[in-house]
Amino acid sequence: MSVEINLFGLPNILPTLLLLVKYSALITSVANIFLLGGMLYVYLGRYLKVKSKFTTTLVSFTILFLIQNVLFSIYFIFNVPETLLNSIILLIFVGLEFSALALLLMITRE
Repeated sequence: MSVEINLFGLPNILPTLLLLVKYSALITSVANIFLLGGMLYVYLGRYLKVKSKFTTTLVSFTILFLIQNVLFSIYFIFNVPETLLNSIILLIFVGLEFSALALLLMITRE
């Protein structure tokens, strides 16, 4: 007879946390898609008013990043990383992109 100590359900939390870390790059990529949607909304509004080369480039930049994040999300759904280390490396890259896009959106809205 084995004695199992279940302190506040902690043994059951660990697999859930590992699963969350494994899919956190996908969650962050979806957050990037929402940030890029907000940026596209602002840039398109400015493009309709100004119609300069700079605003055209901003709209193109945002659309390309939006396509990249949508493709990454689709790729990630079909190719989930096997190891925790691979998940963390993907999260670092997508997290840095999220930080840069959040700063850019913050500056854009001012």
